[in-house]
Amino acid sequence: MGFTIGLDIDGVVADSFPVFLEELNKHYGKDITRIDNYDITKVFDVDGDDLDAFFNNNVEYLFTAPKPMPGALETIDSWLRAEHELVFVTAMRKGREEKITLAWFEQYKLPQDKIVFTGGLSKTFAVKEYGIDVFVEDFITNALEIAAIGVPVLLLDAPYNQGKLPNGVIRCSNWEQIKCCVQEILLKAEKSSAR
Repeated sequence: MGFTIGLDIDGVVADSFPVFLEELNKHYGKDITRIDNYDITKVFDVDGDDLDAFFNNNVEYLFTAPKPMPGALETIDSWLRAEHELVFVTAMRKGREEKITLAWFEQYKLPQDKIVFTGGLSKTFAVKEYGIDVFVEDFITNALEIAAIGVPVLLLDAPYNQGKLPNGVIRCSNWEQIKCCVQEILLKAEKSSAR
């Protein structure tokens, strides 16, 4: 039975935040060692418009420099071989970032046929539209919204997503755990459909 797996890009498939952190430290002349709030304006104590301008001026580097998260490519490859459907859903990238994202996907030989750019809208519409069975995310707000519509979420552990998690959201510390959790969810789904 093929599964439809939803995947966030930044902080899940792409190891983006170390690149963002290094470049933001250079730009703002700071020495911050970790991003512990998803709202980067609070981490760097800067104005939102200024941060937007920084990202706009550096978008090409910020979205091409990150490497894939350790274990991501191998796990994605194993899911594709098992004929699971993958839908990449990202809220952060828009406009010319789409072209840069496609080039990054091509560089790492990731499938490009289902990449959804939400433009800042809730990811729940993509979850519903594509019939996603399980979602891998790093932003707690998205995780809670997706879990609230009954889709299990695997939350990739990060300094900015700490706290107690509700039912339906499972914290994973790496891609090996993500792979195991997806397998468990798949087995449960197969057992319940066999009844």
